Amino acid sequence: MKSRLNWEEGFMNTRTLLAASAIALMATAAQAEKLTVWGLQAFNKDADALIGRMAQDFGKSRGVDVEYVVVPANVLTQRLAAAFEGHAAPDVYMQIGQSTPYYADRGLTKPVDDLLAEMRAVDGGIYESLALQSTYKGVAHSIPLEVDVVPMFARTDLLKAAGMELPKTWEELGAAAKAIVKANPQYTGLGLPVSTANDAESDILMLVWSFGGAMFAEDGSTVTWSSPETTAAYAYIEDLFKAGAIPRSALTWDDAGNNTAYQTGRAAFIMNPASVYSWMVQNDQTLLSNSAMIAIPKGPGPKGRSATMISSFAWMLSSETRQDALAKDWIRYFFQPDNYEKLIEVTGGRWVPIFPKLMQTMPLFKDNPAFASFDDLARNGLAIGFQGPPTPLASEIYNAKVVSTSVQHMLVDGYSPADAVAWATKEIEGIKARQAR
Repeated sequence: MKSRLNWEEGFMNTRTLLAASAIALMATAAQAEKLTVWGLQAFNKDADALIGRMAQDFGKSRGVDVEYVVVPANVLTQRLAAAFEGHAAPDVYMQIGQSTPYYADRGLTKPVDDLLAEMRAVDGGIYESLALQSTYKGVAHSIPLEVDVVPMFARTDLLKAAGMELPKTWEELGAAAKAIVKANPQYTGLGLPVSTANDAESDILMLVWSFGGAMFAEDGSTVTWSSPETTAAYAYIEDLFKAGAIPRSALTWDDAGNNTAYQTGRAAFIMNPASVYSWMVQNDQTLLSNSAMIAIPKGPGPKGRSATMISSFAWMLSSETRQDALAKDWIRYFFQPDNYEKLIEVTGGRWVPIFPKLMQTMPLFKDNPAFASFDDLARNGLAIGFQGPPTPLASEIYNAKVVSTSVQHMLVDGYSPADAVAWATKEIEGIKARQAR
């Protein structure tokens, strides 16, 4: 039986709201010949296509032309910057939720407190960890549309052949990765992107957090990147890279590089959202049977932890749009139960719903042991800015790829781990000083 939430009531009687505003919307539609929506590439062609059809159906229901454009993650930030510079920004756009403070601080968004309140009013609410990422100075400036949870994917067959168990610590993972590559030189031990793609920035942050490092103190401003724990994490990456367990090709991977390495059977371990799982379900049952999704390994020492990142794709209203009501109604339409549940189903676990109740009611999640840890990951994952909250400063540093660039200095330019950490710290402090002016 198809799972359902009583969204009509919890969603502030959305259908009633839409009907009551029909006259106003007709006036808006008459003035607005086109609504432009930019979406982040979902790494799932069916999901991208489904959102595109949703946009077209929404346009037909309003009598307007809706253009939906899918933009790859590695160029979205640059394309948005150029669009705003040329006063040609889309009316609504997706971006990484943790970038909300960055865009809001620069006046590139419009508040969406009303929409966030409607999401929270749904039976069971939303994952509040996402609401923190969506607010800037106490005001909502984005609406999360899914939850990115990041487990570790591990090849159980390669571990068995090496006489090893699933790793619980980074030390155990490093030993396993080296042993697997020694027995299979053509394989990737740890598929850690060490390029300057978004995945590289995220994965390296998770590794550093696991070792006990953090970019900021709890105040979200004091820079704490230069620490023995951060340096130990850099040294760990350097050691696996020199041993060949992290391949040189990872220096140029895009956001799909680690996915491709695992899906083609060439990687023993990667950190990635569940897109890899859903791909295996559809395309490679043998690889699926030889894989496990496990917690991110625990780092060494008293500050070591198992640290995963929580993020999301999020809808933002452009500060340049003159179609606020129509743009907000597109977002409401996106979250209507028939639309939203179908989209989450299509992603096959790559997108976790923002509504915890759906984790209990959708068969995709409640009947699948592989997703048993996802609710906990969604509630307790860390965000950029850790140990503080997401901030415009943390977003700017993330977008500038400071961390991944510093790792490239270490692996390509010969910086020592300590020097690479020092370089990153100087860059972080520089960005902080420029923001303060």
